[in-house]
Order: sequence, then structure tokens, then C-alpha cells
Amino acid sequence: MNNSQTFSSPFLHKLGVLSLLTIVFFSACRENTILPSDLIPPIDNINTFSQDTFTIITNNVYQDSILTGGKRNSTQISSSPNLFHALGTITNDPIFGKTHANIHVEVLPPVPNFSFKSGTNRVIDSVVLSIPYRATYGDTINNSTQTFKLFRSIGTFSKDSAQFEFTKDTIDNTLMSQVAVNLKTMKTDSPLVSGVKLIPQIRFVLPAWFSDSLEAQMTLGTNGAFADFSKYLAWWKGFYIQADSTNGNTIGFFDTYRTKLNIYYRYINTSAQPDTAVDVFAFDPNICNRFNTITRNYTGKIVQNFINSTAPAGDSVLFLQNEPGMSALISMPYLPSFENVIVNKAELIFYAVSYNNFTDTLMYGTIPRLQIFQTDTVGVDNVIPDYNVFGSNIVDGKATQYSINGITLTQYKFAVTYSIQRLISEKNTNFRFKIMGLNNGYPAAYRVILAGNKSSNPLVKPQLKIIYTKIIK
Repeated sequence: MNNSQTFSSPFLHKLGVLSLLTIVFFSACRENTILPSDLIPPIDNINTFSQDTFTIITNNVYQDSILTGGKRNSTQISSSPNLFHALGTITNDPIFGKTHANIHVEVLPPVPNFSFKSGTNRVIDSVVLSIPYRATYGDTINNSTQTFKLFRSIGTFSKDSAQFEFTKDTIDNTLMSQVAVNLKTMKTDSPLVSGVKLIPQIRFVLPAWFSDSLEAQMTLGTNGAFADFSKYLAWWKGFYIQADSTNGNTIGFFDTYRTKLNIYYRYINTSAQPDTAVDVFAFDPNICNRFNTITRNYTGKIVQNFINSTAPAGDSVLFLQNEPGMSALISMPYLPSFENVIVNKAELIFYAVSYNNFTDTLMYGTIPRLQIFQTDTVGVDNVIPDYNVFGSNIVDGKATQYSINGITLTQYKFAVTYSIQRLISEKNTNFRFKIMGLNNGYPAAYRVILAGNKSSNPLVKPQLKIIYTKIIK
């Protein structure tokens, strides 16, 4: 899976003089750690100190408004070939409840003023909508067969506007097609078409009335849908693929960027000979749009009691998902009043834990990488500047194995030196961190349970570790 940052808005605050000096110094030292060990001043407890007892308060919060299609600001997500769309249902994750995902996708003829092959007596044998399979997330141990239904979209969704996980399609309720898909075996299920073995994909056979509609639009000539792309999209606004919301514990990911509408037909060619052909309408990233509708439902599950927690002292456990879903808010209430120092290195550390004797990795896997961003008291989120200054490999957030007293735990560590320097220098009492699963092109996959600051086990509580040097006045 490809990793990418979720947010793109830069910091808007001005840097203090101390922060500027610090960042210039750090920018010259972009190695595997924030500073090479030989450049970090020795901890002598006279000028340079190490402290890991800073107060951290952690709360659970729901994170929505993930961009799944169209465009927001300068991000044209619908045209990204590395974005895959979720389709399917997880009905009973024992901790995180239900996830349901549906897809809207559009296709266009290969050229404006499209026409079929020259000839006579054309007969359309079949029309098939195909979307390549990419991956599966969820329960692949048990039966993973789900039914997906295809409908005509009648809503207009511009590629230049934003579609989020809560954007709902408007559809004609006439069922066009449906197919039963086994997501457990789909990665090896290669359909055979005209003797050719294709890559794994979902295929919907469209009804005869759709073929008749294509022929009718062709007959209309310049007044029909094939005259130009805008007329086509005005006639056929897209397809909506709906997963059964009551069955399944698996989500499939499909490459909607490579969606195709395959039109198979026979005709008498210009040499007066019987012939066959296939014309392909496809998703065009320059004109078409596509998006995901994803819903989470935590009703009756443990996580429901922690959604948007406002416990002043923090939560004992943190429930995290990839967007959209649960995230964790991290505040450091006393750090703004800390004396001005030069921050040599700052790390935030979290540990995955089991909860209520539930093994988190039983079927659904642990988040392979978390992302961290900054927020404030009114919920405005931005990328932390550490990503731009040091790069994502330095900031990290990947799951690693760590041993405590002979017990191996999953640890997530973030290098946040620059952000902590700014927080201390600017005395910003509104500053918060937020963490959740990295949106790496597979929305709604993965989750993990972390220990919160109110955990009864002091060994797995979140830590903020800072090595700093006092400023000689």
C-alpha cells in the first residue's frame, strides 16, 4: 500500500526567532533520527536534560470529512490512480461495530462524437461494467460472499467539487444488475472472456434495455448523448454500486480509476463479412468523477461509550481507525508554560493493547502506520510542519515491535521535535495533536486499540519524551 499525507494545509503562524534557529539547525541533519546521536548534547542534567514525565491527556474523537472524490482546494483526489474505493460491509466487528461502503463511478466514450464500427446489422450481444479488484480487508477466514447491486446514478457530482465519505448518491431505484462476490477468493478468481484470462475484477452484466438505450442515443446523432462528453454525462450521470448492508464481515477495494464499460457486438463489416467487436467506455480522470460513501455504526459496541469523549482527565483506551472513523486527541496542558528551551529531540510514543480480552488482530489486523496532525480547540486540522521539514520517514508512526519486561508489544512512535519547539516557544495553549490510521489510498481499512493516559498499566501509557537544552541567560 502506498503511503501519503492526508492533509495539505500549511501552518499559518509565524515562527519565533528561537524556532527559526532550531529549524535551520535541524534541516542540516536529516538522518535516521532527528539529530545524529553525536550532535545531540550529552545529558548532563546541568545544561541538557531528558524528561518523559510530561502530562499528556488523551481523548477519543470521531474524525469525518475524508475526501473520497472530486476536488478540495488543490487536491484533485478523483484523478489519483493510487486511490482505491471500498465496497462491502463489515456487520460485526466486536469492538468497532459496522462499516458499510458503496461506490459512485462515471465512464465516457473513448472520443467525442463516438460511433460504433462501420457496417450494418449491428446487434449488441452484451454490455459489461468491469472494475479491477485490488485488495480485501476483514474476515477472510470464514465465508466472505456478498451481493453487490448496480443502479443508475441520477445525481450530478462535479469533479471540481468535493465529495466526502458522507456524500450520498441519488439513484434510479431500478435494479440494473447484481453479482455475488466471494472476497475471500477474489484475488485468485480470474474471469475467462473470449478465451482470455483477465485480472481479478468485479463484472456486472447490464440489462437489454441499456443496450437499447445506447442504440437510441446513437440514432439521435448530434442531438444524442454521443455528440460530446457533456451530453453523454447529462444523459448517463454514472453508476452506483451498493453493497448489502446486512451481510458480510469483509470489505473489498476496487480500482475505480480503471473502470470500463465493455460493449460487445456483432455486425456486417464494410467487406460484407460477419464480424465482432468490443468498444470500451472508461473512467476519464480529466472529466469523470468517482467517490466512496462510507458509514460507520458503533451502536451496541464498546467504542460507542468513547465517541467524542470529553473526560477532563482523559481516557484509559484509545480506539483508532483509518479515515473515516475514530481518532485520538492529545493535549499537553502544562507544556505551554514550560520554560523556553532548545528542544533537541521530542518523541510521542503509544502502545497497542488488548481490551476486554479481545485480540485486536484476530481478523481485522492492526493499523500498519498512524498519521499525526495538529489541531486546536475549535477542531481546525493541519499537517504538522515536521512532515515538510524532516519527511514522513523521520516523523514515522509505523507499527514496530517493542519489548517491555519480556512482553512484546506493538509500538507507534512519532518524532515531533519541531512542533514541540514551537509549542514551547509560542506558549500556544490551543495546540493539540490528533492521531489516527494513515489514509494510504485504502479508506476504512484497519484499526487498533492503544493505551490512553488513564490506563491502569503505567508501562503502556503514552509518553512524551523530550531532550532539551536550557538557554543560558
